[in-house]
Amino acid sequence: MPRTLYLHIGSHRTATTSTQQFMHRNFDRLLEAGIFYPFRVPRHIKFINELMSGEKSPREAAKTLTNRANDWSKKLKKEIHTIVLSDEDICMREDLKKLTALREFFDVKIIFSLRRQDLWLESWFFQNIKWQWNPKLSHCTFDEFLSQKEQFHWIHYDAYLRMLERGFGKENIQPLLFEKEQMADGAIAAFAAKIGLDSIKNFGEPPHMNSSMSAEMVEFIRHLPLDKVAVPERNLLRMTLEQVDRRVLGNTKNQSERLMPPAQRKEILAEYAPGNQMVARRYFDRDDLFFAPLPSPDAPLAQMEIPQDSSALMERFVVPVLQQLIANGTISAQNQKKQ
Repeated sequence: MPRTLYLHIGSHRTATTSTQQFMHRNFDRLLEAGIFYPFRVPRHIKFINELMSGEKSPREAAKTLTNRANDWSKKLKKEIHTIVLSDEDICMREDLKKLTALREFFDVKIIFSLRRQDLWLESWFFQNIKWQWNPKLSHCTFDEFLSQKEQFHWIHYDAYLRMLERGFGKENIQPLLFEKEQMADGAIAAFAAKIGLDSIKNFGEPPHMNSSMSAEMVEFIRHLPLDKVAVPERNLLRMTLEQVDRRVLGNTKNQSERLMPPAQRKEILAEYAPGNQMVARRYFDRDDLFFAPLPSPDAPLAQMEIPQDSSALMERFVVPVLQQLIANGTISAQNQKKQ
């Protein structure tokens, strides 16, 4: 009987980073449960990219996974019945033939997390500015960002799941609904249940990773050309900006990410409602996919504003950032001596 291979394919902003860290940190405990999370890395982006680019064939990829699982099975004298791979960028791809080819070697299951689209769009907007991977999305206003939302094809959940069904079979698709009302014990516990772990009580406290910055800091970063900076230096700058966000701006990670006025939110959700209902009926035998109520009409919106006065801007952002860069040793005479 073939091993089960779970492919955790996203989407982004559904606790994927926290889930990957949880799996990575609990490598040994997972092995005890017969679950192999390979390569001793949190995220399997390198392995997936090698497979999808053709650098590694599906047969070679399957052989690598099988040999490593067999080695651990022999070492521990224990059956390894399950392998889990996680890379949220998979959901952005439209051609998954290299992944469907793995069905020749494994019983492949797909885990795909669904977040209500209005909330996902708001969170994805913040993340694109924070990380600045894509120059076309790194400096947009929110309205400019929304005008490009059709490129996020994977949040048309009905169409996307049907595409997955054609490649992997409906019986092998496991949608995971990312909202508190449907994750009684949290996102990581919900994911663990999908891969056969009934409890994670003995696995340590689940991590919380990759939180959003405050709207105020995001607006400041939106005007910075971080996308033109090399990744190592960009990461140093981002870490500094996060520190200033907490220390100076008082970001507690609980600030509102809500950017849509009530009328706009309803309009956005109306676009996705027919597809969401189809998913709810097909997978959950009900009409409503998501349970959480909409924000109240008087709920405060995030304020994407920075001081227009140059002196106030210097005091609020520029000076604290320079001070933090020095405190971190990022700007240091010692660095000059090393060059």
